Amino acid sequence: MKNLSTLALLTLLLAVTSLSASARIRRVNNSGVAAVANILYTDINSAHTAAVAGDTLQIEPSGASYGSFNCTKRLVILGPGYFLGTSQNAGLQANPATASFSDMYFSAGAANSVVAGLTIGTFYVQESNVTIQRCQITGYLYLNVSNLPISNINIRQNYIAQMANYYSAATNNLLITNNIITNFVTFPASFNGEFANNVVLSYVSMDNFNVRNNYFGSSFTPASNIHSYNVTAQAAASQPAFTASNNSQTGVSTSAAFALTPAAPGQFDAWYILKSGTNPLRNAGQNGTDIGAFGGNTPYKLSGLPAIPAIYQYTQSVNGNTLNVNMSTRSNN
Repeated sequence: MKNLSTLALLTLLLAVTSLSASARIRRVNNSGVAAVANILYTDINSAHTAAVAGDTLQIEPSGASYGSFNCTKRLVILGPGYFLGTSQNAGLQANPATASFSDMYFSAGAANSVVAGLTIGTFYVQESNVTIQRCQITGYLYLNVSNLPISNINIRQNYIAQMANYYSAATNNLLITNNIITNFVTFPASFNGEFANNVVLSYVSMDNFNVRNNYFGSSFTPASNIHSYNVTAQAAASQPAFTASNNSQTGVSTSAAFALTPAAPGQFDAWYILKSGTNPLRNAGQNGTDIGAFGGNTPYKLSGLPAIPAIYQYTQSVNGNTLNVNMSTRSNN
């Protein structure tokens, strides 16, 4: 008898909790299962071709990459999360495998799409009104790939290597909040929006943003930004704009701010939980929130679990002709 897939069970939970009676949930699994018409697809592009606006593509865990994907429809695209191994954030998913892509595009037609819970090499955004949430981006997150004006890009609760513009056409109303960015961020003066409750470990260069409640591990170029309640590892002389008058702090090392544990297998998201005990980032943000990705109104979610039910424990046994299944679920809003 074949095992009952935990992702099949999760799909049932999704169907029960779906907000739209007309939207369809389409499973995608490239790990060798057989396709089922209108339900289960063995590659992402077949699912995208079949999907209509408003559908959800449920990308299931796999040991193989799903490759390159270009989204041109209004879709919700969900994966299982990342950093799920036993030496990382154990116990969050019964199946610790991830769903990964070499690259992903939000192109014309993808307005109002949402992606969450995936591992993506490089992400290219050339459409307005999209949300990138709770994803791991191991390379670049590029904004404005079409060199046309775009707006209303929501980037929150992600673990990102680096973020930059591809072209410099006007890119308005960016909301970049509660992300962990392990390298740099660089945007031209034609970009604007809000940059709040992020952790950035390398340099930042941007203009015309409201910058608050962030931790910066290296240099920050404030220029025309409105900035307050930020903390930097740089010495006071290196950051004269970060002063007590705008409720900011300088000279705070990562070791003074963050847990930075466990040591193995190396850096991942749990490292940037605030260190226990006396901490200059705790309650130091606007309205008394914590500085960094785990503070504010939408705190970072470990492992990028999407806001759907997760099966975190699962066992099954056969007794005669009866399949006994025990599972534990939790919500991840």
